[in-house]
Amino acid sequence: MCKRLYILFLFVVMFSFFAELAAQQDQNRPSVIRIEGTGEFSRTDSERSSAMSQQIISAEGFSYYTTSAGIYMYFPRPNNNVRLFALTGQLLWSGELVSGRFFIPTGEGIYFLRVNNKSYKVSCK
Repeated sequence: MCKRLYILFLFVVMFSFFAELAAQQDQNRPSVIRIEGTGEFSRTDSERSSAMSQQIISAEGFSYYTTSAGIYMYFPRPNNNVRLFALTGQLLWSGELVSGRFFIPTGEGIYFLRVNNKSYKVSCK
């Protein structure tokens, strides 16, 4: 009986440790923000002036541009499998995005963006 309680106790401790670890990883994960509105990228005047050097890149089935704050993406079609990787190969974010405009806050750096099994090197500066 004592062995069963000991095993149960170990199981509970291990479960709580892994649950806390998963919660910490979710906190470090960048969140994707949906941008309301119609059209590809309708920027405000302040966004236009701060991103004049940034060009919109049209890729297969979507378009994007970057700033020092992150990656802006536009998907005209639904069901887009998106993954964002750090330069080290660490998966930072993954998920399915529907049609519309989205923003992933990343900060400055170089990232790999994988959309529908095509990879793109993205520089946020």
